[in-house]
Amino acid sequence: MPHPAAQALRVAARKLSAADFAGTIRSFYPYWDAQYRPFLIRAVEAFPVDRFDWKPHPALMTARQMILHIAEAERGWIVHVVEGGADEEWVKPHADPAHGWIIEAPPPDHARLLALLEEWHRPTQRWLEKPAAELARVFTDVHPDVGERRFTLHWILDHLQEHEIHHRAQLNVYLRMTGIRPPSI
Repeated sequence: MPHPAAQALRVAARKLSAADFAGTIRSFYPYWDAQYRPFLIRAVEAFPVDRFDWKPHPALMTARQMILHIAEAERGWIVHVVEGGADEEWVKPHADPAHGWIIEAPPPDHARLLALLEEWHRPTQRWLEKPAAELARVFTDVHPDVGERRFTLHWILDHLQEHEIHHRAQLNVYLRMTGIRPPSI
């Protein structure tokens, strides 16, 4: 039986459409904050402390690294590429790819990971309230390894939403692989 809070989220989200946010960027993303993000948070909350650094294969990210990576990517695309702020990389490939990834700073606990997800989603939420015409804006990023790349805001937001959903699914698989029933989505 689905958790009552999860069921309430689903019912509320099913009533949403682009018309509820007419003229804003959010009209293209009515489910991000109403359904996708809350179910990501539920997956993060479901991880017990003793499973946070587990991973099914040495070359993969741990759950902790993956959650931090979600916040890092959102911060990078919105704060760095869109808003011109400094770039930061928190989760980096290990020097030996067979060992996966490393966290650059002291590993954050549950509370800090949840706070980072919230903190770095706020700039995205501000963009979601802007006029839909902003979706066509083009942003340029110069990356040392690949040079100059150009992206529309629409592409960036689609990429971020898909990225979040992708890693949420991975977290749910990790939960299942460690014997924990993932939260219903």
